[in-house]
Amino acid sequence: MVIKMEHGDLEINLKVLKKLAYIATRESYGPVNIASESFFGKLFGEKEEERIKVEELDNGKIVVDLYLEVEYGVKVSEVAKNIIENVSHVLKTIGGCEDVEVNVHVIGIR
Repeated sequence: MVIKMEHGDLEINLKVLKKLAYIATRESYGPVNIASESFFGKLFGEKEEERIKVEELDNGKIVVDLYLEVEYGVKVSEVAKNIIENVSHVLKTIGGCEDVEVNVHVIGIR
């Protein structure tokens, strides 16, 4: 992702945005685990941060996909809404992204 600045361009790697999304998700209420969507990811235990998908579309839009396990007894819709707001806010304010789409996929309850 490239941000036009007064004295030149600033290029932000998608790994940085992934780290920001990870931190914002962990600071949110409700998620217990960032789960892997793939069988091999579950089998070989990839790091939580690596399980977040961040991609930049041709029009500059940033799309974040989170696969989560949530705590038993929480209202899933409220947890998802909270995470979407937190991740979007962090990516817009700290990451400098203008157009962000966050998709929360709840794949389990613990």
